[in-house]
Amino acid sequence: MLLIFLLVVGSAVSESNYYGQQRLERMPYFLSTPSNSSFREGSAVRLTCEATAKPRPIITWYFKSEQIRPTHKYSLNLDSSVLSIYPFQKSDVGKYICVASNQNGQVEHSFELQMLNNSAPLIVDIPESKVVNPGEQVTFVCRAAGQPPPSIKWYFNGMEISHDDLHVELTQRDNELTIIHTTREDEGVYQCTARNVLGMASVDATLKVYLPNQQALDESLTNQILKNIVKEAKENVDRAINQSKSTINNGEMSPWEFMKMFKFNVPQNAALTKAREIYEQSLLLVQKHVRDGLKFPVNQLSTNFSFESILAVSNIQTIMELSGCVTGPFRNPCTDMCLYTKYRTYDGQCNNMEHQFWGVAQTPFRRNLPPIYENGFNTPVGWNPEKLYFGFKKPNPRLVSMKIISTEEITPHFGYTAMMKQWGQFLAHDIEQTAPGLARQTYMKGAICNRTCENLDPCYNVPIPSEDPRMQGEKKPEISCIEVERSSATCGSGQTGPIYRQLTYREQMNILTAFIDGSGIYGSAEVDALDLRDLFGDHGLLRFDIVSETQKPYLPFERESSMECRRNRSHENPIGCFLAGDYRANEQLALLSMHTLWFREHNRIATKFLEINPHWDGETIYQETRKLIGAMLQVITYEHWLPKVLGPDGYAELIGPYKGYDSEVNPTLANSFSAAAFRFGHTIVNPILYRLDKNFEPIKEGHIPLHEAFFAPERLLSEGGIDPLLRGLFAMPMKAPNEQQLVNKELTHKLFSRVEESMYDLATINIQRGRDHGLPGYVAFRRWCNFSVPETWDDLEDDIPDDNVRATLKELYGHPGNIDLWVGLILERRLAGALVGPTIGCILGDQFRRLRTGDRFWYENEGIFTSLQLQQIRKATLAAVLCNNGDYIDRVQEGKYLRRSGTFRKRRAQKAHEKHTCSAGDELKKDGDVWKLDHCTTCECKASGFITFAELFMVLLLKGF
Repeated sequence: MLLIFLLVVGSAVSESNYYGQQRLERMPYFLSTPSNSSFREGSAVRLTCEATAKPRPIITWYFKSEQIRPTHKYSLNLDSSVLSIYPFQKSDVGKYICVASNQNGQVEHSFELQMLNNSAPLIVDIPESKVVNPGEQVTFVCRAAGQPPPSIKWYFNGMEISHDDLHVELTQRDNELTIIHTTREDEGVYQCTARNVLGMASVDATLKVYLPNQQALDESLTNQILKNIVKEAKENVDRAINQSKSTINNGEMSPWEFMKMFKFNVPQNAALTKAREIYEQSLLLVQKHVRDGLKFPVNQLSTNFSFESILAVSNIQTIMELSGCVTGPFRNPCTDMCLYTKYRTYDGQCNNMEHQFWGVAQTPFRRNLPPIYENGFNTPVGWNPEKLYFGFKKPNPRLVSMKIISTEEITPHFGYTAMMKQWGQFLAHDIEQTAPGLARQTYMKGAICNRTCENLDPCYNVPIPSEDPRMQGEKKPEISCIEVERSSATCGSGQTGPIYRQLTYREQMNILTAFIDGSGIYGSAEVDALDLRDLFGDHGLLRFDIVSETQKPYLPFERESSMECRRNRSHENPIGCFLAGDYRANEQLALLSMHTLWFREHNRIATKFLEINPHWDGETIYQETRKLIGAMLQVITYEHWLPKVLGPDGYAELIGPYKGYDSEVNPTLANSFSAAAFRFGHTIVNPILYRLDKNFEPIKEGHIPLHEAFFAPERLLSEGGIDPLLRGLFAMPMKAPNEQQLVNKELTHKLFSRVEESMYDLATINIQRGRDHGLPGYVAFRRWCNFSVPETWDDLEDDIPDDNVRATLKELYGHPGNIDLWVGLILERRLAGALVGPTIGCILGDQFRRLRTGDRFWYENEGIFTSLQLQQIRKATLAAVLCNNGDYIDRVQEGKYLRRSGTFRKRRAQKAHEKHTCSAGDELKKDGDVWKLDHCTTCECKASGFITFAELFMVLLLKGF
C-alpha cells in the first residue's frame, strides 16, 4: 500500500510536492504469483496473481496467447486477481501468463499447469497368510499405489474392522493391522481393500491359529464337563463372597473394613461382576482339567497365552451362557420421548439415542490404549514377580511409595485453598467408582486375603519390603503384606466388535454415570434415587431425619444396608452412617460436609421453585431442581475449578470453548483417567482437616488429623456441624503438589487406621491398582499424547528435572519404559499456572472434552435451558452455595478456590458487588420470572396436545428428522 503525504495551503500545491507525487507513481510489481503446478482431472483450480502500483494496475490473464475472459469454465473475481478453472481437463494443460499493467508500464509472469496422471489402486505390498500359536502377536501389511492415493480398510470375515476395536492395532494410514493377542476366535479371512475415485483393489490373507492336540482338547471338553466346571466355579465364588460378608457383618470394624462393605451395597453391580468372576474362574478350572487330564504341550505355546485363547468358540459361548456372562445392564427402551428430551435418566441411558450405553452406570471403562495383562487376557502386571518389562522386574509398589512418593513435610500452596482438593474428590465421586472386588477370600482355596501373600484371585497383595519401618522393630506385622483385592470385572456392554469377540480382555466397571449430573447427590440408579426422596410431601424434596440448630437438615441416616458406622471401633460413641447418592459420602468428614451442603441446596431450590410455580407437582419440582443442580456443578467445574487444574493456557488448548453436542463423541470414562490421571488429587491433600469458627480461629475441639476423620459422622454432629469444616476448606491453603513432597504420610502410613501396624498406603494401592487394571506405563501414554518418548534416563531431564528423583527411578525401575503410569504422571514438571504436568493434562483434557461434548444434557446445549436461564446459571458460584446452606457462614472467600488472607465478605454487606458474591442463590428469588412457567410442563398434559416449540424441535431431532 502506498502512502502520500501532502502539505496543503489554501488551494495551491507547491512544485516540490507535485514532483514528489510524480516520483511515487510507478509501474506495477507482483505481490504473489502462481507457480508451476499439477492438478487432477476434474478438479477445481484456483490461481492468484496480485500486484500493486500507482495508479492501481489492471490484471489480465492469457492462455496459449489468448486473453482469458469469464465463461462457464473460467471465472474471475472483481479485480481479476483470482482466476478459477473448473473442471480442469486435458485441454487446460499448458502455459499461462498473468499481466499487470498501468500507464507507467507492465509486468508479466508465466507458469505452466500440468495434469496429474490418475490411476486406479494397485496393491503393491500383499499381506501374507499366517499360522501362529495362541497368544502370539501377528501383523498383516498391505500397501497400495494409485492416484489419488487410495484409502485402505480391513475386513474380517466380511465385517469392517474399526480403530475402536482395541483387540487390534491399525497404523495411522491403516496399512498395517496387528492382532495383539491371537485366539482361536481370530481365525478367518482378513481382507485388505484399497479405494480411490477410479476404483478398488482387494486382497485376502488367512489366519490359522495352530494348537497342538487341538482335536483332543475339543473332544475332552464335553457340554457336561463344562457344566460341571461352571457349577464348581459358581460354588467357589459364592462361598468366598458369603464368607466375606459373614466376616464383615460380625462385630466391630476398622475404617478399611467399612470401605470393603461398599461392594455389597449395589446389588446390580454385584450380579454383573459376579458373573464375570464365575466366567474367569471357569477358565482356570478348564486349565486345571486340561493339564490334569491331557498331556497338553503348554511349553510349545506362547509364554503369555491364556486358556481363553485356545478354547473353541463354541466352548467360550457355552461357558459364557452357563456363567451368566452374556449381557450388560438392562436396556431402557427410551420410548418416552417427552421425558427423555427434558430430563436425564438416573443411570445415564437415553442420553445418547444412537449409542445408548455410552457413559451409562454399571458399564465398562473405555481404553485409550490396549491393556498389557501378562497373559493377554486378565492377569495383572506383576502377577508373576519374575517377569521382565524392558529387561527389568517391576519394583515393589510399597518401595516406590517409600523412596519417592511419601513425605513427612508439606508446603502450603501459595494461591489455592483446600477447597480445590475437596471439589476434586466430590467431582470424582460424581463420575467414577470402580466396582471393587466381591470377596476378601481366594476363590480356589478360601484363604482370607489379609492372611496370605500369594497372588490368588481375587487377592493381589503387596509384600512389605524389609526397608519398611514396620519390619525394623521387634514387633513385626503378623502378615508381611498389604492387603489389596482386585477390582471387579464386567461381562461387557452388551455390544460386540467387528471381530467376533464377545468377551475379550478383563475390563473394570464404572458403577456411576460418567456424566457430571449430580449422581453423587441423587444416585445412579432409580432405586437409590427413590430411597433419598421425600415422597410423602410431594414437594420435590430430599428426605432427612434430623436438623441443625438453625433448622437446616442433615442427610438422612442409612437404614437397611451393611453401611453401619456404629460399628466403627476407631471412634467413641459412633452413630449410623448418613445416606447420599454415593455410598462413599461418609468416607471422611470434609466430603460428608460437601454432600450435606449440596443436599441442602437441592431442598432450598426446590422450595423456591414451589413458590415460583405453585402449580408444579412434586415430580416436576424434583426433576427441574435436579436438572439445575447438575448445571451448577458443570459451571463450577469448568469455569472455576478445571482452569486452575490445567492452567489458563492449558485449559484454552485442551478444553477450549463449547462447540455443541456431538452424538459420536463417547463420554465414557477412560480406565487411565480413573485409575491413574485423576488420582493427581492425592498430591494436594493436607494431612489435617482444619476446623474454624466464625472468627476463623480453630474450634475448641481443634483440627482433626485425616486418619481420625474416616467414617466418623458423629464428629460432624457433636463438634460444630458442617460450618467449621467448610471454613477450613475455603480459608486454609491446600498442600502444594511439589515433586519432592508428593503424598503426605497420613495417606501413606496411616490410611484408614490409627494403628500404624495395620495401616494402608494409598500410594502403594494406586500403583497396584494401575497394574491390576493392566494400564500401560507412563512412556506409552507420552507416546499416545504425541510427546517425546524417552529411551534413556537423560531423556527425562526436561520432564522430571530433579536429578535425585531420576536416579531413584532408575534404581527402582531400571528403564524409563518400566515406570508405572501414576508414578510418572505425578512426577512431571507442572504446566505453567497448573497443578499437573503435560501428560496428565493430555489425559484430563481428552476426558473432560468428551464429558462435555458427549453429553446431550450439557447445560449449554441448545434447548436444555432458555437463554435467560443460561444467563442466571452462569452466575453460579460455590461461594453462593456456601452462604446459602451453611448454618452460620456469613463470610466466604472472595475468589473461587483462591486464598487471599483477610478478604472475606459479609453476606449482608451493603455494597452491590459484595452482595453478589454471597447472595447469588437469592437470584432465584430476585429473577424468579426466568423459572416461572405458566404452561403445562408434565408429559401427561403434553400428551393432550401442549408442547413448546423447543421441546418439539428436540423430539424431532432425536427421532432423526
